[in-house]
Amino acid sequence: MKKQIEVIGFIAILIIIPIIVSLTTFIQIEPTTIPQNGTNPGINKYTPSSSYISGYNFTERKNLYLNAANDSTGFNPQCVKVFLNESVYNEAIINSSLEEINDREDTSDFDMNTLLRMMYLDKKKYNIPTNLNNSIKSAILDFKYWFTEPGPDDMIFWTENHMILFHTAELLAGQLFPDSIFSNTGWTGTQHVAHALPLVNRWLNWRAKFGFAEWHSNIYYRLDLSALLNLVDFAENSTIAVKAEMIIDLIGFDFANNYYKGVYATAHGRTEDEKQANTQSYPLEGESTSEPAWLMLGIGKDEIMSGGNGAAVFLATSKYETPKILEDIANATAQSTEPIIHKSRNNIDISEGAKYDFSYQTESDLMFWWPMSAPAAPPVLESSLAIMDTYDLDPELIFNDEAFVDLFEIGATIYGTSINDFSTIIKDITQGVSLESADTYTYKTPYYQLSGVQNHQKGMNGLQELIWQACLDRNATVFTSSPSALSASKQQFASGWKPRATLHENVGIIQYDRRAQSIILELVMQFMDEKSYTHAYFPRWAFDEWDRIGNWVFGRRNSSYIALYSDNPTEWKSEYELRAEGKKNTWIVELGSSAESGTYNSFKSAILSAQLQINELSMGYDITYNSPSQGIIKVGWEGGMFINSQQVDLGPYERFENLYCNQTFGDMRTEIIYNGMNLTLDFVNVNKVTNF
Repeated sequence: MKKQIEVIGFIAILIIIPIIVSLTTFIQIEPTTIPQNGTNPGINKYTPSSSYISGYNFTERKNLYLNAANDSTGFNPQCVKVFLNESVYNEAIINSSLEEINDREDTSDFDMNTLLRMMYLDKKKYNIPTNLNNSIKSAILDFKYWFTEPGPDDMIFWTENHMILFHTAELLAGQLFPDSIFSNTGWTGTQHVAHALPLVNRWLNWRAKFGFAEWHSNIYYRLDLSALLNLVDFAENSTIAVKAEMIIDLIGFDFANNYYKGVYATAHGRTEDEKQANTQSYPLEGESTSEPAWLMLGIGKDEIMSGGNGAAVFLATSKYETPKILEDIANATAQSTEPIIHKSRNNIDISEGAKYDFSYQTESDLMFWWPMSAPAAPPVLESSLAIMDTYDLDPELIFNDEAFVDLFEIGATIYGTSINDFSTIIKDITQGVSLESADTYTYKTPYYQLSGVQNHQKGMNGLQELIWQACLDRNATVFTSSPSALSASKQQFASGWKPRATLHENVGIIQYDRRAQSIILELVMQFMDEKSYTHAYFPRWAFDEWDRIGNWVFGRRNSSYIALYSDNPTEWKSEYELRAEGKKNTWIVELGSSAESGTYNSFKSAILSAQLQINELSMGYDITYNSPSQGIIKVGWEGGMFINSQQVDLGPYERFENLYCNQTFGDMRTEIIYNGMNLTLDFVNVNKVTNF
């Protein structure tokens, strides 16, 4: 026993030291006083909802963006200068990018796709100065395009967005220089094309069949779009080009159904605090999808144009055109006077491998699991370690910290089990970070939108997820989370311990709890200062008025209302953070409006009068809430959600279920119908059919 304790202590030290060094501090703004209510008379300077629909058509939006980008000295806008036949470039910023690429630094694949676009746009134009052209060509021929190639690097290849960026770069580089020798492999460009084509096709087929692992990401869809647009414009293989175009259409359809008043107001498989949380004095950093969504669909705001967003630059210089039906649907959902429900499913669960013909052993199949952040998941881990050994891959680039390999090996020894079985023991971590199937529910009205993933990996530790959010206006968004010291992303609002979120129309019940972990992990979390609280992002400054009454917090923005309840007592930690101590808690959100609920005071009175019973269970709660708008809602940690004794559909959903499309999950044919128009995306026969 003493020996075991000594070993466990050694493990804790081994793991903790390198992780603590890398931890970053989340800065909170502490208020001087903590008011219980307030009004913001100056809030109307924020744009009303009517301006979130662009008055420009697709061509006009592209031209506006081209002008904005041409005035920029940034890296991505150099593509625009080539496109517009400019002769002066920011050679310093291009050379800086070339230096990073030649050093094989992480995210070099992002910049490589931009450089390749510049080279293709410059074909037969010769506007790029000869010396710069030669430097770019040299970098292309010397680059490492996949982890199976020789040579050291600091690049992450295997997340969903990185994968398509690398495969696209290899394909386009090989096409561009078919007879040249690529120094890292000794292959010709033609050989690289032959290597890249099946990998690109595989990625496209997976997205067509399963949707995205990095579902609704307001960061990484930008990068997916960049790679896809390069394929649309420059892939010589027509099958690849058509499939890439259809995947872009699917992303556009996602935007059309989930954007609300300029916000990608849904759950996100991967996001960051900077995209979600802000203060009045420090405006919200724009979502990376905002500019592409505005260009594609005309939703959002015209003044968001930075000119430097890579996907937007690629769209502005692309032959891709958004199908009219998608733009019309986006405008219809934005202007609808009736509630709209959108359900969708992305990705599969790890346990469904056999159902969809995936093993957990082969290198090819691991390339399906790794992009969903599952290299350490119980059935995958041993195979992941074997592949890492085969190609001498840096554990830090796979697991975020090389000490976790020691955790797996020593933990398995202590428990006298296999590495995979030890991964099962700590699956709340190893499987929790995996981006498994996500059943997204979105309820959109003229006054608010409530959206989230239903019953998703409850009680597990996440990576960069945002599970739910309510949106009343561009800045007036509300959500909750439970921070975790083990979250790889080091975020406070994005990620953490995942709740059981159950949503129906304007009401959501969100339960937080987690199981006791193995003694090893509990020791690690103690050393790493595990956060034992849940909290809400509720930006008081973004509301016209707000109140805290008992366990409820209320907000009004124009004619839209929100009520947020915490079972545990709360306190304001900043102008946007409402914190409740304890790792276990229930939050309830209900939304209303002047049209549905009468006055703001009437809305508050009805909520405060509602009967609510919350019984704590060994895991989670048993909750009965008599919602003023919905009636009696019952839900627990397990089982269904019931409203007036009728069971709510929490999933699993089909690929799409809404007014415009009903597509079975796993079907590779999408048919979108609206207002006499039809768009068919047939990935089996590689055929896009429009009827407008």
